[in-house]
Amino acid sequence: MPSFPLILSLTFTASAIAAWIIFVGLAELTGSHIGIIPSSNSSLPKERLFDLTRSTVTTAGLLAGVFAIVYAYRKQRIEEATSLRADSETLGGRYQAAAEQLGHEKAAVRLAGVYALSRLADDDSTQRETICRLLCAYLRIQYDPRNPEPGEREVRLTVIKVLAEHLQDPSDPRTWCGFDLDFSGAKFDGGSFAGAHFTSGLVNFSGCEFASGTISFDRAQFTGADVNFGSGEDLPALFSGAQVLFTGANFQGGIVSFIFAEFRSGEIAFGAAYFGGSRVSFGSCVLGNAQLSFGGPVWLGSKFAGGSVTFSGAELQDGLLSFMGADFCGSTIRLDMILTGSLVLFDDAYFISGSILMDGAKIKGGSFSFRGSESPEKLINPWPIPAPKQRETPKAKKVRKNASPRRARSKKTTAQAGKEPASGGVD
Repeated sequence: MPSFPLILSLTFTASAIAAWIIFVGLAELTGSHIGIIPSSNSSLPKERLFDLTRSTVTTAGLLAGVFAIVYAYRKQRIEEATSLRADSETLGGRYQAAAEQLGHEKAAVRLAGVYALSRLADDDSTQRETICRLLCAYLRIQYDPRNPEPGEREVRLTVIKVLAEHLQDPSDPRTWCGFDLDFSGAKFDGGSFAGAHFTSGLVNFSGCEFASGTISFDRAQFTGADVNFGSGEDLPALFSGAQVLFTGANFQGGIVSFIFAEFRSGEIAFGAAYFGGSRVSFGSCVLGNAQLSFGGPVWLGSKFAGGSVTFSGAELQDGLLSFMGADFCGSTIRLDMILTGSLVLFDDAYFISGSILMDGAKIKGGSFSFRGSESPEKLINPWPIPAPKQRETPKAKKVRKNASPRRARSKKTTAQAGKEPASGGVD
């Protein structure tokens, strides 16, 4: 670097030359021609010389001020860039440290890593979606809910809590609403997404197992996302003992699919839920020894005011499908399912508008109940519901086989005379 006296001398010389150029330029503008190098014939009146000098000083001061401003601005930008690089390095270090904590063998350290990632996402918007995906990936790690490692269940419940907290308010600048959430293959034995807003993107629960505990989607808002518990193109969700609650949930848009889902045991409750525009599909699902309820003795009935809920191709083998206390006032409900042994309840339901389609349903067993309901024949098509086919005992089958045509005709005539068989299966 040059020495300071040299720099000072060069600066002073450059300033003097610039001032002289300004002086000559102002003189030329005012009609005084003195030239860059004055000749012996060049002269200026004293009054004119004073005015030009004052103008030169003023102009030089303005230019110096502009230069100082530009220099200060550039210096500030350099400092800001340096600060941003330092912050980026700091945030990157925080992310790496938190991610390492999340993979630690001790549950307490993993728990600290979850909270560290949550704080980092709030501070750094550029890493927000990455952190969201990382936490979802943690839930997809192999886990045995029946024999969990010490502290692991608490870590997983905390991950779900952090995710749910960032899905509460779509207008929050720190929100995670709209991000894709991939839980495919995860196993749940508890956790709460209560109040979460699923506004857009894909929320993937395909291949998940809801094994035990209570998993809550209470008051959740489904307003545009595709929520997939089974789409027919991937592994369906398995409900094998958990209580999954959608009480008070609001289905206003998007698609919620349970296609090919297996309900082996436990309870899935949509009590007091509002269906106003979403497409909810239980197509080809299997209802075993489980309860799938849209209302009941414990839950208030759901309100079907729009959109559609379909059970096309679903097989109800056992268990309970309940619409107790539900309000049907605008939705299309398709129940063209295979009923082999379940109980379907419409007790105390209100049938106002919309349609409940059962054409194509195959009723081989089970029963329907409409106790206390109001005018179900308005919406259910066909009405009355076909009675389940009665299973023939081996003894009755043998008697029918050995019966002669004349005897069969005689029995038919007797039945036509007034001994019609009861259409059992509908209460």
